[in-house]
Amino acid sequence: MLLTVLADPTDFVHPDYVLQHIHDSSTDSAKASITRNAQAAAKSGPYSIVNSNGVTAPSGDKHDYLSWAPYHWPECDWCSTGRTHLVHSGDGGNGTNAGPDDPPPDQDLGPGEDTGDDYDYDDASYAQARSLHVDSILELASRHNRLLRIRRTAPKEESFSSSVPPATDSVLDVLPLPQAPFGTLSSMPTAGLSTGSLPTPTSHTTSQHIAGSSTAPQAAVQTSKSSKSACTPSPTKSLPPSATWTTCPYVARDGQVNPDVRTLAGASAINNASDGFLSNVLASLFSGNRQYLKAAINILNAFFLNQDTRMNPNMDFGQVIRGPGNDVGTFTGPLDMRGLVKVVNAIMILKRSNGTDWTSELDQQMQTWMSHYLDWLQNSEIGKLYSNHGTFYYMSISALAIALNKPQDAMNAMEEFFGTTFQSQIAKSGEQPFESVRTRPFHYRCFNLVWLCQVLAKIGDYLGKNYWNTKTKYGATIKTAIDFTMGVKPGNEDIEELVPHVAAAMAAYGPSQAYTNFLSKESAQNQPFWFYDQPSALLYAPASKPGSSKRSTVVWGRDDDGVTGPVDPACPPIFQEHGRVEIDNGIFVTCQELLPAYLGRAEGAVDM
Repeated sequence: MLLTVLADPTDFVHPDYVLQHIHDSSTDSAKASITRNAQAAAKSGPYSIVNSNGVTAPSGDKHDYLSWAPYHWPECDWCSTGRTHLVHSGDGGNGTNAGPDDPPPDQDLGPGEDTGDDYDYDDASYAQARSLHVDSILELASRHNRLLRIRRTAPKEESFSSSVPPATDSVLDVLPLPQAPFGTLSSMPTAGLSTGSLPTPTSHTTSQHIAGSSTAPQAAVQTSKSSKSACTPSPTKSLPPSATWTTCPYVARDGQVNPDVRTLAGASAINNASDGFLSNVLASLFSGNRQYLKAAINILNAFFLNQDTRMNPNMDFGQVIRGPGNDVGTFTGPLDMRGLVKVVNAIMILKRSNGTDWTSELDQQMQTWMSHYLDWLQNSEIGKLYSNHGTFYYMSISALAIALNKPQDAMNAMEEFFGTTFQSQIAKSGEQPFESVRTRPFHYRCFNLVWLCQVLAKIGDYLGKNYWNTKTKYGATIKTAIDFTMGVKPGNEDIEELVPHVAAAMAAYGPSQAYTNFLSKESAQNQPFWFYDQPSALLYAPASKPGSSKRSTVVWGRDDDGVTGPVDPACPPIFQEHGRVEIDNGIFVTCQELLPAYLGRAEGAVDM
C-alpha cells in the first residue's frame, strides 16, 4: 500500500493560499511528500487512456475512454455442462458460476473508487487475471466485433493540437519508463524538458494502520441476479478467457472488484495524470525549479491534447457492464473522471502565479476541451442519468464552471446541491444512510465525504460561501458526518481513508482534542493533504476570521443547534417515485433499509 496515494484524495485548495504559504515551515513534511509524488509522476508519466493492448471502446475510436464496471462478474451458466472444459477457468471470476463459497470480497478499490490501488500491481488475483486475459485480447477483437464496432455516425473531429513541442529528453531521463501493467503506452511523445536532476526532499514519514472489529452493514443491499432458467449456449471450441466479455451475462457483487478491470488504462491514467499534474505544479512553486513545471505541462499535453494520446471529452463508455448486447457506458462512468478537479485546480494556480509556461494557446486548448466535456456532462443521456447520482455530479459542474470563468453557474450548482440532494445525505446522528447499507460501509462513508468535505465545501469557500454549517433536513452538517464516522469501528476496512477529512474538519471547525488525538496517530502532517487542510486555506469556514463565516453561511436546514420537533421519519423524496433506488450499477436499496439510519438506530457506532 502506498500511503501517500491513499491519503491524497480528490481535493481543492484556494490558489491564493498556495501562493502565499509555499514557504511555511509548518507544512514542510507535507510539501516534501507532494514533491516526491511529483518526481514519481515525472518519471513514470506521461499517461494516456489509449490502450496499448489494442482494445478500444465500441466506437472503434482509441481516444474514447473505456472502463468496465468494477463490481460486475461473469455468470456463465452453460446450457451443456459437458463442454465447460472448452472454457478457461480460474481466471479471477471469468470462467464459470461462483456461489456462496467464493473468496472474501476484494478489498481493493475499483476504477470508480477513490484513488489508491491503481498503483498496486502485485496482488495475485490481478497478476493471474492479467496473464490469462491480455494475451487473448487481440484474438477476441478479431472474433467478436462488439469492442470494435463501427461507429453509427461519423465522429466530429476536433483539433486539440499541443503547443508543447515534442522532444526526446524527459525530466528524469536517466531512469527508464516502467512497464505499463494497465496497458498505458510505454512510449509517448514528451514535451521538451530541461535535463538535470530534481532535488530530493527529505522528511520523516511513518504510517499506522488501525483496525477494529468487523462491523456488519445496516442491511444487505440488493444486487441484480440473472435468471436461472436461462442459459448460455455452450462453446463448440475453446474460447479465450476474455470471450466471456460478450458471451456471458455479468452480475453485480457489491464491493467485490473484478481484477480484470485493471487491464484497461483508463481509470489509472486519469488518476495518475491529474495527481501528477497538480503535484508537479505545486513542486515547481515550492522549489522554484522549472523542470517540475515542464513535467506538469508534459503530463497535461499527453492526456488531453496530443493527437496520438489524447482523450476525447466524453465518458460514453465509462464503466460498461459487459455481457451480450451491452456496449454503452453507465451512469456511474463519470465517477472515473473525478481527478479533473485537480486539473482545474492546478490550472487556476498556474494562471494566478502568472508563469510564462502557461501560454494563451495552452489555455485556449484546455478551455475548449473542458467546454466540450461540460456540454457532454449536461446534455448526454449518460450525463442526465448521472445527474441523479448526486454529489459528484455537482462537484464536476461547479469545478468546470469555475475553469470556464462562469462563477455564477458554479454557484448555481452549489446552491442546487445543498438545497436538494444534500438534504437527505446525513441523518441527525451523522450517519450517511445511503453509504451505510453498502458491503464496505466505512469506505463509502469516507468516499462521499471526499466530495462533501474536500471539494464542495472548499469550492464554496472559494466562491465566498460557508457551506460547512449548512444543515440537512435532519439538522446535521458535514462536521456531524465526520464526527460520526470517527466513532465507527472500521472493522477490516482502512481507517486511513478518514484521515484527510478529519484534517479538513479541524481546519474548518477549529481544533478539538478528538481531532488532535486522531490525527497524531496517523502522522497526518506528513501527508500531502496537510498542506491543503490548513485554517489559512479557508476564508469563510466557522474557524476563519470572526464575522466572515457568519455573514456568508447558507442554511436550508434548521437554524438551531438541535432539531426542533421530531425528525421527519419519511424516506428521502426520491422514494416517493421509486420503490428501489439504484445506488450503483445493479445495486439497489429500499426505503426500509435506510430508515434505521435516519432514525438513529445505526449499527457499528461507538462512543468517542
